[in-house]
Amino acid sequence: MGDYQKSAELNDRATSMFRASGDSALVADCYNERGVMLLNLHEYVIAEHFFRRALEINRKLKNLKGIAKNLNSMCLYSGDSNEKLGMIEEAIAINKHLGNNWALGENFNNKGKQLYYARRPDDAKTALAQAKVYIDSIEAKELLCDNYEYLSMVYAMKGDYRKAYEYLGMMSDLSTQLQKNNRLRNTELDLSRKKFEDQRIAIDKQEQEYKIELLTRNIILLVTFIVLCAVCLLLYYIKNRHKKNLQLIETRHKLEMSAKEVDSLKVRQQQLELENAQTLLESNRRELTGFAAFLKSRNEIMDKIKEMIKEGYKMDSSLIGAHLKKINAFITTNCTNDKNGTTFLLNVEERNKDFLMRLIEKHPSLTKGERNLALLIRGKLSTKEISLLLGLEPRTVNMNRYRLRKSLALNQEDSLEEYLRNV
Repeated sequence: MGDYQKSAELNDRATSMFRASGDSALVADCYNERGVMLLNLHEYVIAEHFFRRALEINRKLKNLKGIAKNLNSMCLYSGDSNEKLGMIEEAIAINKHLGNNWALGENFNNKGKQLYYARRPDDAKTALAQAKVYIDSIEAKELLCDNYEYLSMVYAMKGDYRKAYEYLGMMSDLSTQLQKNNRLRNTELDLSRKKFEDQRIAIDKQEQEYKIELLTRNIILLVTFIVLCAVCLLLYYIKNRHKKNLQLIETRHKLEMSAKEVDSLKVRQQQLELENAQTLLESNRRELTGFAAFLKSRNEIMDKIKEMIKEGYKMDSSLIGAHLKKINAFITTNCTNDKNGTTFLLNVEERNKDFLMRLIEKHPSLTKGERNLALLIRGKLSTKEISLLLGLEPRTVNMNRYRLRKSLALNQEDSLEEYLRNV
């Protein structure tokens, strides 16, 4: 009938029944029939799986007829030619022992088919000739039809297309004759099918009416349930909305209070920042004032030393020694005033502590003097201002700047001031 899905369902039910009753031989038959059905669907791998399961059961049961049947089924399609030929030879040996001529005719037909797949046309012709002997002895026209088909394939492989066509024509004529003989049986089968179909339609109608009644009842229950759920959801929504409104009012109040606190904190923070800025400004002012006073004092000392040297030019050589001692004493006395410059440097170091840490981390080999020079250059002090602050000649300051550039591994085109500001 071609309804393979229905066939599979019935096969599964039969397999389950025979398995439940413990009839392994019939379970194996079901597996074999399932494999044949799958062959018609060209599912060869799955079909072989069922054939092998059936063969395993029959070998355990030592069921020779079942073994031969399974082996023959596995030779209906192509595969490992050596394995398939071994299987069909075993099936032939079993059927010869059992005296089953119909099965032998089918076995030799399948042997010819496997030899065709193995591209051994002459051996295939011999096997098909043996098959015809058994077929003629039992007048099995269905097997003869297969025999003609396989002979047509063999002659086509050999290139004898006239013979191939001849056997194809013989197969067609025999097939037509078999179909005519089966018409009466098909008519009876059609009547049985119609009767079965009428019974099935009546049963389906009753089942459909029952389903409609059941569906109507279920729909009513479902609608009732949905209405109840909708009412519950509506009540829950109203309650939840009221609760959320209360929470929203409370949250708004808290936000307003929080906003006021934030504004108050911002005002306080601005006041603290302003106080810090004023304190910093005052500190910078004091430092600058002290530095300016230091520079002024240093300049006055230098001017005084110049005047004293000029006075020494006008003195007699006898008085020069005493005058030089006077100059030296004056310089020694005023060297103590370097405390202002040292204090300034300490303040600068304290205020640029983070910069110094980053500089030392990148260049740990810098000396104390190089770090101080870097601080003053970063503070945008000129060479003259640095020389006055450190008590060095401008030329010495320039030489120290050159050494600092080398310690920082700067190229000639790199700006020392910009590099220090970016550290």
